[in-house]
Amino acid sequence: MATLTLCSLSCAAEVLPQPQTTGGLPLMDVMSARKSSRDIDPSQGITRQDLSNMLWAAWGETHDGKRTIATAMNRQELVLYVVTATEVSRYDADHNTLTAIGKGDFREATGKQDFAKTAPVNIVLAVDTDKQPRAEFQAYTAGAASQNIYLYCAHAGLKTVVRAMFDDAALRQALQMPANEKILFVQTVGR
Repeated sequence: MATLTLCSLSCAAEVLPQPQTTGGLPLMDVMSARKSSRDIDPSQGITRQDLSNMLWAAWGETHDGKRTIATAMNRQELVLYVVTATEVSRYDADHNTLTAIGKGDFREATGKQDFAKTAPVNIVLAVDTDKQPRAEFQAYTAGAASQNIYLYCAHAGLKTVVRAMFDDAALRQALQMPANEKILFVQTVGR
């Protein structure tokens, strides 16, 4: 695995393209097309627009500070990280930005399956346990976000699969995760 190069204050947040929140396929068509796919082509990336749309689908703001998914008691505990071949970033839904935590290729820590180590994007679904201490509510939140990623991928013609087999210690280190955050799943995305 690569050596983590930490970003200092000079690592500015990347503003993602404005998410496209209207249009698309009918909901029933998207749900019928939703599936897990592991045959992701490592040479085919995804666009920043697709990444923005996907992150918004998982955890974006809709109206009046509400989110695309419900959380128990409105604790809003979800934390999303994005791991690519070049960096590890944290998603800020309030500003639709990705802030680099470190530079390097840490996809190996995102999964024990070979395809995860070469896929263009792995989204880490984590929760802030200070905001929501109850495990069943944490799992609901991460599961709802994962399903929205699946639905977006079905809509956009992308491939995805959610996984729970990863090196927790290595991934926590790569993400520079605080002690109060817990990784629940990693979702691999590509073409």
